[in-house]
Amino acid sequence: MRVLPARVRGHRGGAPARRPAGHRGGALREHLPVHRLPPNRGGRAPLPYLADLEVPTDALEVAFVRSPFAHAAFGPIGVAAGFSDWPRPVAGRARYAGEPVALCWAPTRAEAEDAADGAEIEWEPLQPEPAETLFDRTFDSEGVDEALAGAARVFEGEFAAARQTPLPLEARGVIAWPRGERLELWTSTQVPHVVRDHVAGQLGISADLIRVLVPEVGGGFGLKAHVFAEELALAAAARATGRVLRWVEDRTENLLASAHAHDTRVRLRLGVDAAGRFLAMDADVVADVGAYSVHPFTASLEPATCAQTLFAPYALQAMRWRARALTSHRCPVGAYRGVGMDAAVHATERLVDEVAFELGVDPLELRLRNAHPSVPVTTAAGRALDSGDYPRLLRELAARAGYDDLLRERAAARAQDRWYGIGIGFFNEHSGTGRSDYRRRGVTTIPGLDAARIQVTGEGRLVISTSAAEAGQAHAATYRRLAVRELGVREEDVEVVEGDTDLAPFGSGTFASRGAVGVTEALVRCLRAVAAADIAPGTDVVETIDATQVYPSGAHLAVAEVDPVSLVARVTRYVAIEDVGTILVPEGADAQVRGGVAMGIGNVLLEELVYSDAGQLRTASLLRRGPWGPSGQWPTRWPTPSARTGRSSHACPTHPQGSSRRCPGADIPGCRPLASLGLGDIPGHGPKKSTPPRG
Repeated sequence: MRVLPARVRGHRGGAPARRPAGHRGGALREHLPVHRLPPNRGGRAPLPYLADLEVPTDALEVAFVRSPFAHAAFGPIGVAAGFSDWPRPVAGRARYAGEPVALCWAPTRAEAEDAADGAEIEWEPLQPEPAETLFDRTFDSEGVDEALAGAARVFEGEFAAARQTPLPLEARGVIAWPRGERLELWTSTQVPHVVRDHVAGQLGISADLIRVLVPEVGGGFGLKAHVFAEELALAAAARATGRVLRWVEDRTENLLASAHAHDTRVRLRLGVDAAGRFLAMDADVVADVGAYSVHPFTASLEPATCAQTLFAPYALQAMRWRARALTSHRCPVGAYRGVGMDAAVHATERLVDEVAFELGVDPLELRLRNAHPSVPVTTAAGRALDSGDYPRLLRELAARAGYDDLLRERAAARAQDRWYGIGIGFFNEHSGTGRSDYRRRGVTTIPGLDAARIQVTGEGRLVISTSAAEAGQAHAATYRRLAVRELGVREEDVEVVEGDTDLAPFGSGTFASRGAVGVTEALVRCLRAVAAADIAPGTDVVETIDATQVYPSGAHLAVAEVDPVSLVARVTRYVAIEDVGTILVPEGADAQVRGGVAMGIGNVLLEELVYSDAGQLRTASLLRRGPWGPSGQWPTRWPTPSARTGRSSHACPTHPQGSSRRCPGADIPGCRPLASLGLGDIPGHGPKKSTPPRG
């Protein structure tokens, strides 16, 4: 089959408006207000977003040729008239619709797109391949069969988490800039050192020849914690041509071919005694991880994390699970805020609500009855919980929400045949995982180290550099406050450098709240060493940390009503109580809880990436109506309540600041409490009759 597509509908639509031929930057954008101190990179003004960086006038814009098929072989790619001098890519195989198969460059984005549209490709559509198992692991604490056999009742359920994507406001982008023998790679990433080392390895050159720089990042949420084919392609092409190349992803590309998340099914069996206490759990977790494994997290991330997090805040005698990652002809799956834990909390809390419904026990009381009664404790899953008060979290949630009043409101609503729901989400998560923990699990692709450096200038100013990469978490504000507290200096005398592999110490980057755990631990050690040196000019201190994994926790409650005709849910109230240890920047923590709540509402009520039987993404647009929401697939203009937040802080003993997470995981339980709307809260619908929301 010979296909000469101009533009495959849905695969290149929605590209940025074409610019005049001489335009070299300064794209118009709508800025949202942010309330944080911007990082100061070596005394320079804050950087713009990648699309707005100034590049040389002879820089070339890049567009990618992407596969229109979910699985196809393709021959050598021809180019349209006028582009015959360009190198011709070799033949290959595309494994999902939207996968990049070639790149074109030209003086303007419009010309690059024309070249990509005019590429002549011999496509041979192929039959889908059987799913391949990329990851298969089991865990058994022993005693599960005996506990289930002796249980008064055994409850079972199967729960699905929809395929979704992080959708940062700023999509991905790369500028590859040759500098003599070296290459500067500007990229919107959360993991600059990981990108540097992987690109160098793929190009077969020393990592010293690559400098990765991170401009202002318009949101990451885990999406930008991977190394992508587009980064490798621009690096290779720039070195081959000696030209500056720039690629800025459009939204359709972002939805098609960045990284997806979730798409996990969990089958659970839970044994319960006559008093309603949980005895043992048996689980089977299967994740559709797309076409192949992504670097550095691999295909294991979603299923393994999900399995390890099931029933995490509850006391169990025994547990067993199997976690698998299976391939498909879809976009690969990677990290997304609360990765794996989102699906785990959804499945756990749905089954807990079913148990409460069947036993006739109040859902809050059932959770209190089964929460870890005290810590420290080592769980059946082998997790060492060293801080927190789980029953207190639930009691504070009930008090803050006015739980008894809500029950009366629900009774009145039922008397009027209104579909009024109260739901609870209860969780803990792991945060700040270090090298030792990763290596013990067999993970070798993630550095697992965090680092900080402080230099005292001749004028007595402090230059703080860390291995993290700012993506909206207010790192600079946190580091400056720590410096003020430890040294008594003024905030304006502290410069913060991040996102530059030449200047910042080596480390893992920003994900899993590393900035609040390993990075701040390293920074505090540096600050105290500087204090011991009496802040003497010329002092230069570096600390590298192999952080101890910690377990922040939380309890959330949501109130919602469902219109019985349209089935549209309206969230009317939301309360979140979280224990993240010592809060480093309180206003930032509260803001991130509220952002996580909005993201959680989108996860449950609005978002789902849907593929056709032919492997085409049917939701490669922000305009598609969501399955439960009235006006869009993501929580943009869709109304979300103002979440009431509270803290139940217990200092983490393994961290010098007592911090277990500065980026609250509100999206993890997110609106998982809304799942209870499918249980006894909807008149005439019990758990056996309801279908879990896909999200």
